[in-house]
This record gives sequence, C-alpha cells and structure tokens, in this order.
Amino acid sequence: MGISEVAWLALMLLAVKLAWLGLDVTPRLYMGDSMSYLKSAALLTGSGSRSFLYGWVLRFTALPFDSPVALVAVQACWSLLSCLGLYILLRCPLGLPRWPSATGALLLATEPAQVFLERMVMAETLGLLALVATLLLLARYLASGRLRWYLLACLGGLAAAAIRLNLLPVVLGLGLAAPLLWAFAGGKRPATSRWRHLAIALAMLVGTHVAYTQAYGRAAHAPAGYLAHTGMMRIGLVAPLIEPEHFHGTGVSGELLREVRIPLNDHWQRSHHIWDDGGLWSVLVEHSTTPELVARTVTRRALLGDPLGLLRINIATLAGYFDARRSRSKMLDDTGVRTLQPPELRQLHQWTGWNFSGSDTVDSPARRYFALSAAWLAACLFALGPLAVITGILGWRSRSRDQYLLLALVSLGLVANHLLFAHIHSYRYLHPMPLFVIANLVVILVSVRRRRPPNLVRPGRAQQPGRPET
Repeated sequence: MGISEVAWLALMLLAVKLAWLGLDVTPRLYMGDSMSYLKSAALLTGSGSRSFLYGWVLRFTALPFDSPVALVAVQACWSLLSCLGLYILLRCPLGLPRWPSATGALLLATEPAQVFLERMVMAETLGLLALVATLLLLARYLASGRLRWYLLACLGGLAAAAIRLNLLPVVLGLGLAAPLLWAFAGGKRPATSRWRHLAIALAMLVGTHVAYTQAYGRAAHAPAGYLAHTGMMRIGLVAPLIEPEHFHGTGVSGELLREVRIPLNDHWQRSHHIWDDGGLWSVLVEHSTTPELVARTVTRRALLGDPLGLLRINIATLAGYFDARRSRSKMLDDTGVRTLQPPELRQLHQWTGWNFSGSDTVDSPARRYFALSAAWLAACLFALGPLAVITGILGWRSRSRDQYLLLALVSLGLVANHLLFAHIHSYRYLHPMPLFVIANLVVILVSVRRRRPPNLVRPGRAQQPGRPET
C-alpha cells in the first residue's frame, strides 16, 4: 500500500464529507451532555460525570472559530480519519484487496450514524477515532512483536476511554487479548520468551491505567478513577439491584430507599435515578456528605451480589429496539430535539461566542437520514457478533490469524460491552458498530470470493490456445 493509494482514497472521502457539509451544517446539542462538553471546552475544566478530554480538544480545534459550523467541519475530519483507519486496517494487517477495502471506507463515510454524530456536540466521533487508532497500533504490535507499539496502544486505549468511558471495557479487553494473541496465535515462540513478554505487557497495561486514574483523581479532587462521579453513574446501571442491606456500614441507612419516588425495580427508569429529582442519586445527596463514596460502595455490592441480575435487566432493555413506541421515542431523543431555554442559550453564547438559537427545531438532511436508520443500527448490533465469529473462523488458517482474531475480538467486545453496560437502549450508543460490521463484511466477502473455484469451460466451447481458463 503506497502513499498515493491512501491519498486518492482520502480525496474521495473528502469529496463525500464536503458533499454532506454542503447539504447540512446544522450543529446539534444533546440535553445537558453538550452543555457540559462546551463548558469544559471554554473553561478547560471537567464536569466529573463527562469526558474532559473531548472538551479540551474542542477548545483548540473548533472554539477558535466564530461559528459552530467549525465544530461540524472538525468532526467531519475526525470521521474521515476513522474511514482511512478502516481502510488501512483492511489493507495492511488483513491484506485485503484495494477496491473492497476502499468500498468499505466510502460506505462508512456516508453511514447514517457517522454523518449525524459529526454534527452533534458529543464525544462519539472523536472516541471512535481513538478506538480505531488503538486497534491499528495493536495490529502493528502483533505484526512486529515490539512492545513500544503495545505501549502506544495502551495510551491510545486510555485516550479512547477518557473520551468515551463506555469504551473502557473494550480497550481493557483488547489490552489483555493482544499479548495473548502474539504469544499463542502468532506463531511458535519459546515458552520463556512468551511468558516474559506477557509479564512486561501486563505491567504496561496495569501501570498506564493506574497512573492515569491516580492522576485524574488528584486533578479532580476525587477518589482515583476514570471519572470523579463513577458511583453516581453506576447508580444508573444497577439501580434495580440495590437493596437496603447494601448500605450497611456506609453511614447511610438503607431506609432512604423508601424516599425514592422513581420505581427502583423498573429497568426502563434507570437513567432517571441519576438526573431527576426523586431519583436515587438526589435522595442520596440529601442523606450523605460523601454521596459519591457511598454510591461506589453500594453499587459495587449490588453488582457483586447479583452479577447475573445485571445481565438479565440489560437483556430486557434490549427489547426497546423492537418496541415501536420506545424505539420512536428514543430515536427522537437521540436526534437532539429538546428545546433549549433562553438561559441555556445565553450561557452557551457566553462560553463559546456561538449562537445555537433554533438549532433544535431545524429539520435537516442529516437528521432525517439518521432518524430513518433505526432498523439498520439495531441490525448492526445483533449481526456484529455472528459476523465476528465468521471472521475468526475464516482467518484461523490464515498467515495473519492473529490480525483476523483481533478484529473478531474487538467486534465481540463491542457487542458484549453494550449487552453488559448499556443502561438504556440508545441508537447513539450504536455509533461504533457500523464500522466493525462493514469491516467484517468486507473480510467475509473477500474470503468467500477467494475460495470460489474457477469456472469450468462451458461444454462445446474449446479453450483458446494461450489463454487461461476463466
């Protein structure tokens, strides 16, 4: 793969992105999340419950310009880089032909979730780019066996988690899986070399994450962690599993659960226990001077006490993708139609100098395109696992077995992560899925084509001398 090949694809991708920018440059805001990110960008602070890194990157890439259109353009560039990353992954580590790989990248460039989230002040687009970069670094590590690439991949995974915390289980899983693939799927190596390599890699993975969580905790004046409000956010995941006895020894009586006005056992209401008055978090704040520490203890006990219970309620939540009323309501929510109040608009203008007035009411091509993609995105979620298994099987006898398995594992990891840790059914949460669905489909289609036997000469037609059979 040469530089000119990548340059030509980059120009084609740029044409796609410019065409979409010509159709729609309307910026979108999502509830309080976007407010938090823009505040972080303007003041270089963190909210404790959202990524600080995404906001800081916006500060130096989009905020210097006079219009929020700059944010749409910047995020379109990040999306373009993710498409290029997909192409490089298919071409180099997996060794696939040029045009199937380029077709996959071009399809991703105009995929509904990618196009719409480029216009949303949310961390999905940058988070996906960080995940793709991490995957490419791990692929390079597997090809070379050099731990410096693995260290860079650990740092890339930390960036992905700092931008989108829901990617943390995926990058941790990849960080553990990649050295195992190198040791046991990448060819025969001496046992002592394998175990020494694994020990160093594990020390790198643990060391980088411990160092980051300690540094973040000190900077945020909070316990070590990836977010200052980890306990608060976990309440929205495990609220139906929390019992009065989980509060024992925390300084707070479990009787406070009687004061929670939102039903605890209704898994559809889990997010309301974080943000709404009468939810578990708001009640806990009233009863404790250290609600975050109490929440971390209580949610940890709830998870350990009934781990299968979390799986059970999350599987039940997946039914929302098949419920027409819930699906329609959630898609409407994900498209950013919440009306902004005048104080919010004034605050945003004060922070950024940008005018978002009317952006929530403007219907536009990208919003309509995304709103029509509910079935496609749900199909990506449920098809990605089987596609990843097929990729792993097809690549098992390949000389690049470890690379095929890496793609299969990250794909399965995304599905498992959504199944285990998504507290709501959300089409926005499915944003990474299409990239990996496309990647697996390209792998499978190319593999099937390569295995197709040559066509036989039709009866009655002699083969011409000097020409190979076709």
